Amino acid sequence: MGDLKKRTDNKHWSLTDVFKVFLFYLLMMLAGIPVFFKIVKYIFELDLVETFGQNTILLSLSLVVNILTCLYIFNIVITGYGLPVASLGLTTCNWKSDIKTGLKHYLMVLPVMIAAGFIVDFALRSFGIEPEQQDIINNILSEDSLGVLAFMIFFGMLAAPIVEELLFRGFLQSAVRITCNKMQTILISGFVFALIHWNVHVFLQIFILGLLLAYLFEITGSLIAPLTVHVCHNTTTLIFLLFYKHI
Repeated sequence: MGDLKKRTDNKHWSLTDVFKVFLFYLLMMLAGIPVFFKIVKYIFELDLVETFGQNTILLSLSLVVNILTCLYIFNIVITGYGLPVASLGLTTCNWKSDIKTGLKHYLMVLPVMIAAGFIVDFALRSFGIEPEQQDIINNILSEDSLGVLAFMIFFGMLAAPIVEELLFRGFLQSAVRITCNKMQTILISGFVFALIHWNVHVFLQIFILGLLLAYLFEITGSLIAPLTVHVCHNTTTLIFLLFYKHI
């Protein structure tokens, strides 16, 4: 497929719908999960974190929230606007070509991302600032249970990329594309993607990755290419972390 066509009709979700989904996600993560903990403890006198472990229960509830967020998106698109899931980029047309396109571009951009990481790390240490790791990285490095570690790897390699591509590319980017040109759309999608990860030390790297993912969605019109890149990137990162943890 070529570039995503700019939609001018009213039968399409808007940035207001995107705001509602993001608000739903944040409320569920920041308020819903803590409230759920308290309800379970009050009714069943059960401390979930103490019983199942912090990483296990938080990942499980995060997965539930992600699934609910995806269902909310589908409800808006299918029920609210009567549009097919293909409008979100969920199509397998030209999937082989899209996978190749994604891998080719990822290999081209990967050195840039690595260089950006070294530059940011060097700049921060020059000012005496110790770079902070993302929570998921710290949790993987500190986790000893193989079962929990496998769950965390599954979440990072597959679950997170699928949800994030559906949310940031399929849903957000498609809404932005209504009023913005291709370059503006790519920049906004990449910036919001990096911003939502909430870590200033890896912002530049994630922003570059976000630009690549947004660009791939623009030129293919499918989530296959950006999803391929996202899975490859997370898998590469996790393999490196596991190797680092082992040695």
